[in-house]
This record gives sequence, structure tokens and C-alpha cells, in this order.
Amino acid sequence: MSTPLAASQAPLLVVGAGAVGAYLAGHLAAAGEPVVVLEPWDPNRQAIRTQGLRIDEPSGRLEMRLRLIDTVEEIASVAPGLVVLCTKLADAPATVERIETVYRGPYLVTLNALADLDLAEQLGADRVMGCIVTGLFANLVGPGTVRRHRRRLDGGAPTFRLGETAGPAGPRLRALATTLGQVDRAEVVDDLPAARWTKMVFNCMTSPLSALHRRPIRDLFLDPDLRAEMTRVGLEVAAAAGAAGMRLNTLCGVPGATWLAAARQEPTALAALDVGLVRYGGALDSGATSGMAQDLARGRRTEVSLINGAVVERAARLGLAAPANAALVTALEAAVPA
Repeated sequence: MSTPLAASQAPLLVVGAGAVGAYLAGHLAAAGEPVVVLEPWDPNRQAIRTQGLRIDEPSGRLEMRLRLIDTVEEIASVAPGLVVLCTKLADAPATVERIETVYRGPYLVTLNALADLDLAEQLGADRVMGCIVTGLFANLVGPGTVRRHRRRLDGGAPTFRLGETAGPAGPRLRALATTLGQVDRAEVVDDLPAARWTKMVFNCMTSPLSALHRRPIRDLFLDPDLRAEMTRVGLEVAAAAGAAGMRLNTLCGVPGATWLAAARQEPTALAALDVGLVRYGGALDSGATSGMAQDLARGRRTEVSLINGAVVERAARLGLAAPANAALVTALEAAVPA
């Protein structure tokens, strides 16, 4: 059995049992890893406690009993070797503040936007590692039930990309990649900021548009009008990354350099990007939607102000405008009653 930290069999504490957290906890527990879950949302916690966690996916159904705790104060009794942060992005700062009163160990941050880099500034890079989750395509469809649309270990791009928030990856990241590799394909990256900005492009251009238009993510790539709108959003993020001196990794099968060139409106790059987006979309599951779409369908506020809004703010600091991202923030904030 692999270990979450090189010299420890202490439990992993998964904080937040939404789609990502529950999927990780369920499959890690099934692989024999010591896992404890802290789930703040009472209906989900009670469903998992009384009925167990159910994960439905193309390979079949996984049903697991998980060890749960109810409060942050119980973390001390768990003595975790690692906290895997899987909360809602908006809840993360307050959650970490409470956790810090009883726990001072390392974190693995799976959240969107630049949450891992921001937390490292607060706690120190030695305590914070990042995990970029891409292509999971899983939804929490009801309390205690997760549905994933992509097959595990399908040979495609890694679902989990792990890195240090400062500097190249070391032994602890390689150990974690081995651990998460029991869940789905995992890889270590030596430039987490580049990988994080690359994920920001994808999140900004797919999550809010899937919610706003109430369409599966696949449609954004294959419908010409939606693809044009999605591309405008994504290229604003790429332009901000380029202005900040960041490189981008390959995204949707298109090299990062092509994304940056397209953000500069170079015709050849724009044409290559469009071809690549269509090709990528054709391979997506027709039923997969975004987390923002799920939130909006439940009448909840989305994370658009924390993701697309962050791009608008950073672009402004760099002397750039991001009107397509700003419009999405306005539209989705207005879509949910205050």
C-alpha cells in the first residue's frame, strides 16, 4: 500500500465530500488507504453515514462505508498526516482558519482558481501542495451519491496533476501521485503556476457557459456560436497569463504556445485553436455538465465571481480588459436571487 506522506501511515483527512472529495475518499478507501471525511453539509454527511457512499460510473458502481467526523474540533483526535481540501471555493478561507486552530500540518488543495497559490502565501509553501483536477466529469447528484461520466484509468490525460506551490516537485509529491494514482491517472508537474493558469483557462471558459446556457460542456465545443463565445472567454484568460509572464501547458489538445498566440489574435493560431477545440469536444461525454451548472440548477450561487471575477481583477492590474469574463460574472450573479 502506498502512503500519503513518505514516512507516515496517518490518515488522510478529506474536507468536503462533494463530487471531487467523495470520489477521492471512496476510491482511496476502496484501495485500503486510511481515509477520514469531514463533510460540513449535513444531508450529505448523514446519507453517507447511514447508507454509505455510492459512486456510479461507466465501470460500474462502488459502494463504500467511510469514517466520518462532524466537526473541526474532532480533527485533533484523527491526527491526519494530510488535509485534502475539497470544499467549495468560497468556503475555503473560513474553513482553513478554523482548521488551523487544531491542525498545523500539510494541505493538498484541489480547488479551482488560484486557491493553492493563495493559501501558500498565507501558510507557507512548505505546507501547501496543489492538485489540479481536470476531466473528472463527476457530479454530486444527491446526498451520498456521485455520478461520474468518464471511465477511470481510460488512458487519457491525467485527472490529477500535483505540484509544489513553489519550486519543483519533490519526494512527497511523487508519493502523493502514487497514492492518487489508485483513484485515476495522476502525474507530478514541476511548474504548478503554469498548470494552474492553464486550468483557469478551461474553468473560466466552460463552467460558467455550461451554467448560463444550461448546456452540457460538449455542446460548448461543438456548437459554432457557443464555441466562439467560449473562445473569447478563454483567450482573455490566456492574455492575462501571458501578460503576467506565465506559460501555458497543452490544453484541450492544443499547445500552450498556440493559446498564447491566439490571445494575441494571430490568425494561424486562432485557426489551429478552433480545429483543436472541435476535436476535443467530439471526445467528451454528452451528459457532463459543470459544477457551476449544478449549483445554478439547485438555486445556489456559483463560484463565478471567485473564478472569472479573479481574472477580471488580475487583468485590470496588468492593464488589460476582460469584458467577456466580466459579462459572465454579471449574468450568473443575477441568475440567483440574493
